Amino acid sequence: MPKIAIITKPKNASPKVLAGCLQNFFKDNGYNADLFFKIDVLQRFLSYSTVKKKYHFITWMLYKTFHYISDQLFLKRLKSYDAIIIAETSPRIYFKDVYDITRLKDYIGDIPLVYHGVYFLGNAPTMVKMLKENGHNSSEVFDWHLSVSEVTEIRQKPSPPWSTIGLYLKSTGLKPTPKKELFALVDFERKGHEETRKIQIETLEALGIPYVALSGTYSVEEIREFYKRATFYFIQFGESFGVPIAECLSCGCYIFTPDSSWGMAWRLDENPQIHGPGTLAECFVVYDDQEDLKKRLGYLKDNYDLKETPKQVFNIFYENYPHYYEGNINALREFMEKVENKTLKQKTTNSLPAKYKVARL
Repeated sequence: MPKIAIITKPKNASPKVLAGCLQNFFKDNGYNADLFFKIDVLQRFLSYSTVKKKYHFITWMLYKTFHYISDQLFLKRLKSYDAIIIAETSPRIYFKDVYDITRLKDYIGDIPLVYHGVYFLGNAPTMVKMLKENGHNSSEVFDWHLSVSEVTEIRQKPSPPWSTIGLYLKSTGLKPTPKKELFALVDFERKGHEETRKIQIETLEALGIPYVALSGTYSVEEIREFYKRATFYFIQFGESFGVPIAECLSCGCYIFTPDSSWGMAWRLDENPQIHGPGTLAECFVVYDDQEDLKKRLGYLKDNYDLKETPKQVFNIFYENYPHYYEGNINALREFMEKVENKTLKQKTTNSLPAKYKVARL
C-alpha cells in the first residue's frame, strides 16, 4: 500500500489543523500516512542571499549547521514515501524567500509533491497576479493540489491538477452539544477593522451577553474549549476559508459577519464575484450596522434554546457544507488511485480560467 508523508509546521494555526485532519482522513479509510512538523527544513534550503534582509550571515549559517544532520536524516526518510504533501497557508507556501520548494523537488526526484491548503490557487486570481508580479512560484511548482473548497475568489469544478478533499473535522471530536449559557467569542483583532470589533463588543455588552475577545496565543486544545462553549462567533475580516468558522459551526455556534463576502469559501452562489457578496447558509448571521446587529443578536438571545439550537445550527452547516465536516471520500479515493497508479505527476495547465488570464494577468 502507498505511503504518504504530510509535512507542516508545529505552530498552533490552521495548517496544523488541516494536516492533522488529513492524516486522520487517510488512516480512517485504510491508508498509510505519517505527519511531520518539519516544514522548516524547506526554509533551511534557502541560500543566504535569499534571506539576507532577515538574518545576519553568521546567524543563518549557524542555524543551518545546527540542523544539518537532522535535516539530512529527514530528507533521506522522505524518499521512502510514495507522495509528499505539504500543508501551509497560501500564498505563503509560494514565496521564494520563505521556502525553497524547487530544491525539495530536485531532491525527491520522481516522488509527487502535493500542496494541501484551504483553496486552490487558481481560484484566487488576485493571488495569482500578485505572485507573478513579485517573481514568486506559481501553482505549477506542485504536482497536485488538495484543497478544502472549490470556491475562493471564484468557483471552479475540480479538474487535474487539483481535487477538493474537503476537511475531515469529524475526526477532531467537535460536535454540537448543549450550551451552559449564551456566550460570544470575538475573533482576534485585525488591523484596519478595529471599528468592526468595537461595535461587536459594545453590542454584546449592551445586551448583557458574556464574551471573550481573543488575544495572545492558545493551543489548539485551549481554543477549541472556547469553540465548544460559544453560541456566537464574530469574525473580523475577509477569510479565504476560515478554519475557526468551520470548527465553531461543528460545535453548533452561529457565525456573525458584517459582510457576506468575508466568508469566501462559504458562499453558495454558482458564480460568485471576486471579493463580492454572496449567499450564505442560515448558520451565518449577516448584519448591516450596529443597530441591525443589536436587533438580530437580541432576537437570538430571546429565542435561543441551549439544548436544541446548537443542533439546529450544526444541521444547517452539515446540510450545506457536508465536505467541510466529513471530508470528500470520493476525492480521497481518486487521489490515492493516482498515487498507486503513479499518474499524479503531470504538467499543470489550468492555474486560471481563460477569462481571468486575459483580464488579470
